[in-house]
Amino acid sequence: MSRKRGRFSFVVPAEYVDDSESRRDGVSNDDEVMLRVYGCEIIQQAGQLLRLPQQACATAQVIFQRFYIKRSFVDFKVEFSAMAATWLASKLEETPRALRWILQVFHRVDRRRNGLPLAPLEYHDPLFSNWRTNVTVTERYMLREFGFSIKVEHPHKLVLVLLSPQVLNASHELTQEAWNLLNDSLRTTACVRFNPETVACAMILLAARRLGEPLPESPPWWEMFDLSPAQLEECIGLVNHLYTLPRAHSIPVWKDLSD
Repeated sequence: MSRKRGRFSFVVPAEYVDDSESRRDGVSNDDEVMLRVYGCEIIQQAGQLLRLPQQACATAQVIFQRFYIKRSFVDFKVEFSAMAATWLASKLEETPRALRWILQVFHRVDRRRNGLPLAPLEYHDPLFSNWRTNVTVTERYMLREFGFSIKVEHPHKLVLVLLSPQVLNASHELTQEAWNLLNDSLRTTACVRFNPETVACAMILLAARRLGEPLPESPPWWEMFDLSPAQLEECIGLVNHLYTLPRAHSIPVWKDLSD
């Protein structure tokens, strides 16, 4: 975590991610990447069913990614953390959703992803009580890890400004592609490895490459943020790697100590 230009910025070096708490608990790099992608995917799917604004879904995914920088997938089940992050983000973004709704929606997402018949999660079901307890506890741990102060800045607005007619004058197609890439980047550790300016510029550059649309290079437009090509390429690499992965799924690494 650092402070840049007078504001709080949650950014950690690559070494911190590579030597994560999960890795120390024996979770492989591939499994940790898969769990991060899976958690963010179910957050996005549940957020849509809960009719949360995209900003709230994005905030939930950032909270989720930050939490597993500090804690291990072995200690906190990925599904409970996804639910807790969604619940917390809905309150932070002033679009609160009741915990009972969140539990029911995530239950529906889980059954749908596993090809099971869709059935409601009833209040009297022991699973409902178990999930409610675990999600409540996980949210408390999240708040404690972040010092009860969570600030999330998203790069989306900056992308719109940079691609506007007044700046780069990009096409509608490039703007939409960059926007989609930003949302996809939330499933990677880009949001904890780089500040919003870096992510915004990297996704614009990647979008331009994918569409074959040229952008000014004399001087390079990203230099206004004091960014290096190496930083941009590293961020782009995280997102490109995402597209090579198989379908996201849960991995049973959590150790339930309540049994």
